[in-house]
Amino acid sequence: MQTFLVTALVFGLAMAAMAVGVIFSGRRLKGSCGGTGRDCHCDAETRKDCALARD
Repeated sequence: MQTFLVTALVFGLAMAAMAVGVIFSGRRLKGSCGGTGRDCHCDAETRKDCALARD
């Protein structure tokens, strides 16, 4: 039981650290097709266009 609690605590701390990192970095979360608010259909040409538009 002690091993489970330590493991759960370590995973919880890691997730909290990642969340704080995302918050302080100021980056927006992105989907697999160019991020939110864009009309990108997930074909190869459109993904390329979306990637170029982000940069």
